[in-house]
Amino acid sequence: MAFNSAMHGKVVIITGGASGIGLSCATAFLSEGAKVVVCDINQSSLKKISKDLGSNPNIVIKKLDVRNITSVTKTFQQVVKDEGSLDVLIASAAIPMTKPILDIKPEEWLGTLDTNLTGLFYCSQTAAKIMVEQGKGRIIHMSSVNGLRAITGRGAYSVAKGGVEMLTKIMAVELGKYGINVNAIAPTPVETPMIKKMHTEKTKKQWHRALPIKRYASPEEVAYAALYLASSSAGYINGHTLALDGGFLSTGLLMDN
Repeated sequence: MAFNSAMHGKVVIITGGASGIGLSCATAFLSEGAKVVVCDINQSSLKKISKDLGSNPNIVIKKLDVRNITSVTKTFQQVVKDEGSLDVLIASAAIPMTKPILDIKPEEWLGTLDTNLTGLFYCSQTAAKIMVEQGKGRIIHMSSVNGLRAITGRGAYSVAKGGVEMLTKIMAVELGKYGINVNAIAPTPVETPMIKKMHTEKTKKQWHRALPIKRYASPEEVAYAALYLASSSAGYINGHTLALDGGFLSTGLLMDN
């Protein structure tokens, strides 16, 4: 898919880039000629992507724990030293969490927020400091409809994603004057290996009933949205959440026909 020639030669960091949505974004940006730095904490996933995509000269693979600000800073600074710039950050690293509010343990709550919100903040703040010096850049947060609507059993995850929503707006307001656009993508469930493990047939049926489009998003559809927000075509979009939701957020009561 030829999306935008302006991606050619751009340096893109993708956290959580070795699987799921992050991997789909990495593949899409590589296809557009970008230099893609895939960061992930999962060693086995990194080995697999190295085997599958390692022959592409435009991919760099790095192990990264987004919860460690020192590691984030060193990694991002090394990318700029090696590649000359940081044009796009896609902050996609996240862990799943499904448990009723009454049953969430303190360590589960903190662990979810550490990765899904604080880790995302570390990466975005570090990238923003680099981009301020450059006078330009794009930051794209992977949010979720869970951060926009209350969904049963998604307490800690939803609160983290709700924080991502507000962080996106605050960063957009504060960084726009430096030529930096900050936006988010909020999908409903996406057909990733993680979702296939998490969602039972009953869960799928419930989601399909609530989705006017009657299916989950594909990872490629999320990647195309990221390509758009990173492209010159989206130059005046800032502080926006692109709901990749198949009409979910527009839905009230779905009547049986």
